Amino acid sequence: MRAIRAIMWKELRDAVRSRWLVGYAAAFAVVALAMSQLQGGDIGSQGFNRTTAGLINLCILLVPLLSLVLGAAAIAGERERGTLATLLSQPISAAELLAGKYVGLTIAVWSAIALGFGAAGFLVALFEPITDLKHYLLFVLLSGGLASATLSIGMLISVIADSRVKALSGAVLAWFLLVLVYDLGAIGLALWISSSGRTLLAVALGNPVEATRLLAVLSVEPDLQILGPLGSYMIDRLGTATSAVLLLLSLAAWSVAPLAIAVRIFQSQDA
Repeated sequence: MRAIRAIMWKELRDAVRSRWLVGYAAAFAVVALAMSQLQGGDIGSQGFNRTTAGLINLCILLVPLLSLVLGAAAIAGERERGTLATLLSQPISAAELLAGKYVGLTIAVWSAIALGFGAAGFLVALFEPITDLKHYLLFVLLSGGLASATLSIGMLISVIADSRVKALSGAVLAWFLLVLVYDLGAIGLALWISSSGRTLLAVALGNPVEATRLLAVLSVEPDLQILGPLGSYMIDRLGTATSAVLLLLSLAAWSVAPLAIAVRIFQSQDA
């Protein structure tokens, strides 16, 4: 645990020194404030609901890209700079190194999300009375969950890639597949094979971005009929609570499984 904490603090210090944490926090704040104005500037009277609904699509574009890129650079960057061998020469295992980097980067990304969206919510609250704050806070938590899942995928890419350029290219490709192609590909194929709600739910659980989107929609609009056959199946067959639990378990699995695979691969590699 001591080795994991040491690597974790190193990642946090690097995040602060490189200023990307502040930069991303500012970007999230600007996006949230801009969205509140695009919704008509009536966030105070309508609550955070409308702004949250507008932020969902932006969240599933920005958060995975940030997390995938950071995760992809974690090990590949150390290997390219020649510092990976130095780190592994210390009394630390490969699993501890990966775990420390993952925890440190997770805390850093969570901090950027919380600071950015928190600052935006605070500024809005200074001028207008706030209602439906819980939906906005839940959206921030879901953004953190999506960040953890995609960061884990980025770490796996970083371990597999033999250079930083390849790792970053793999991260961008993964973002493109998860965010842009998945709806047209996997979900389209599922509809072609079977339009049943069960098939569509299985496909949704296979993508952390899609699982987050469904959770966000569920938090804003419990009546999922707007999602068609999938929404009808989730409400009629599973119920809101069970659907939410399944989607949360999917996010948890995506946060753990790629990292576990990365550990197995990393342990068999040379620095």
